[in-house]
Amino acid sequence: MEQPPPPYIPPPKISVPPPPKAVQRVTHVKPPHPVPPSPTPSPEPVPAPPQGPPADAVPDHSAGARPINGAQAVYPDEAMEENREGHVTASCDILPTGKTANCTIVSSSGGHEFVESALDFLRRARYQPAVVNGAPVTEHHHVLHIDFTMGDD
Repeated sequence: MEQPPPPYIPPPKISVPPPPKAVQRVTHVKPPHPVPPSPTPSPEPVPAPPQGPPADAVPDHSAGARPINGAQAVYPDEAMEENREGHVTASCDILPTGKTANCTIVSSSGGHEFVESALDFLRRARYQPAVVNGAPVTEHHHVLHIDFTMGDD
């Protein structure tokens, strides 16, 4: 006589939670203020400074640190799957229109995907431009930090 097959027991259902939502933060770092030279007594009169900003003036870092058009950096899929975090620091000119130009990467960590995502973000982002005498002006060498971190938000 033949034995009946064992009863079928389905495998347990396994629920895998989705990866945590990525959090991006963009911060602004102002350069240190130049320290004026210590006053030295001089018998000669001090000439008046020339009118208008000199060509080598310290950059005016009064532009906004957050995009005003709601642009956000996109967390790279490959990095998210691997639970990798990273950051990118870039130096850009912020034009009177609020667009970025001449962006260069100062430093990065986590992989090239973060650099590509940060550069794409900087091309799409629009910032509040710096203003001098009530008119928007180009702000040179504005330093922006883009952090790619995993979070529970």
